[in-house]
Amino acid sequence: MIEFVERPSIRKSEKPDVIMSCMDYIIICQVIKQLNEIDMRDDELSFLLGKPNNYVFSFIIKPSDKNRFNEDQLDLLPFLLRCPFSKIIVNGTKDGNIQLHHTKTINEDGYKGFSHIIYSEKGEGTRIIWKKKNAPKGSTRKTNKPLLEVLEVWIKAGYFDKQISAIEIFKRLKAESTIKFRVSDIEKCMKILCGSRQSLLHKDSIDGVLKYWRKK
Repeated sequence: MIEFVERPSIRKSEKPDVIMSCMDYIIICQVIKQLNEIDMRDDELSFLLGKPNNYVFSFIIKPSDKNRFNEDQLDLLPFLLRCPFSKIIVNGTKDGNIQLHHTKTINEDGYKGFSHIIYSEKGEGTRIIWKKKNAPKGSTRKTNKPLLEVLEVWIKAGYFDKQISAIEIFKRLKAESTIKFRVSDIEKCMKILCGSRQSLLHKDSIDGVLKYWRKK
């Protein structure tokens, strides 16, 4: 879970450290809020978007105009985060840019993240802190064996004879399977199926999205 904290701030600096669009900033804030509400981790969202684990968190740890969700991803977010589009892009979001002052990277006390100060038109500032706990060293997720067995059946049945994305796997599991699973369970199973021991599937980035297909 990504923690969100607001604190009274110090005086305004002369120049902002980061300037980004209000829209991009609000989207990041809303995605963090919705992830916490549905108990989904940022690395799970990254997986469903077909990206490496740190993809979504990189927007948080270093926000800028270059770190943002693209249009295709925005179309997917309401489905993945189980919310209406209005919870991602809030009505009344101002045009223009937002300035982030006194920015700091957090990498201490078992946490990592980013903090910054936003000032109102009256000059009143609030420090915003986005952070999450580092995973314990040496920790591993247990394999969801029933889920792994389902995916192995799909391989034999030819489902992975074409390139398949994580979100397609997720949608089919939600529609057809009664097995309880987290998104991270799918990712763990896909790593096993692509690993050297089983070596049943290929994995590669196709047009910027990770896809999986059966080895011949």
